Amino acid sequence: MSICLSACFIPLPIIGGGVAGAARDSDAVREEAWNYPEFKEKHVQTEMIKDSVSKQPRTDRNNYFADFEDHVHIRRNTPTRLGSYEFNFVRSGTDNGLLIQVHNDGLRVLLERIPSAFYMGELQASQVQIAGRDYLLLAANSRTSTHRMWLGIFRPDGSKLYAASLEQSVIRIQQTEDGVSLFFLSGDSMRIKI
Repeated sequence: MSICLSACFIPLPIIGGGVAGAARDSDAVREEAWNYPEFKEKHVQTEMIKDSVSKQPRTDRNNYFADFEDHVHIRRNTPTRLGSYEFNFVRSGTDNGLLIQVHNDGLRVLLERIPSAFYMGELQASQVQIAGRDYLLLAANSRTSTHRMWLGIFRPDGSKLYAASLEQSVIRIQQTEDGVSLFFLSGDSMRIKI
């Protein structure tokens, strides 16, 4: 007795594209994120520490600034306020990049272009005071396939102190007396002294 099983299978249409954020970025998008040049003002110092002795508890990958008193999540194309600041995170109209727009009391103080890989989720912002001076910290994740985080540190007038596409998965950012410390999933950490 011979039974033909192929007649039992009916092709079904494929619906949706899988888990949100799980898609893979194109090689060009990944390359742009990996090749984003680090910007560091002359007096800013960075130090990488391999396999930190003190492991930090993991925070939600989408809440780096959980330990900061003033922070906000900015969804794409949704103006969001934090104190006197208004943030917007939009696609660039002239290329495939992203624009971070920041207004302070109605005046634009910042227009920063970052690679399109960081459009995957939310932009996060925190307003902090370090050594008696105010700063804005901004961070955005890429997709898991690109595995990077963009971080920027700015003065209230929008002038840039530090910006980089970080190659490790950040699990926590903490304020220090002279800057911030970033803790990576690998156990490494990075100190940024401003």
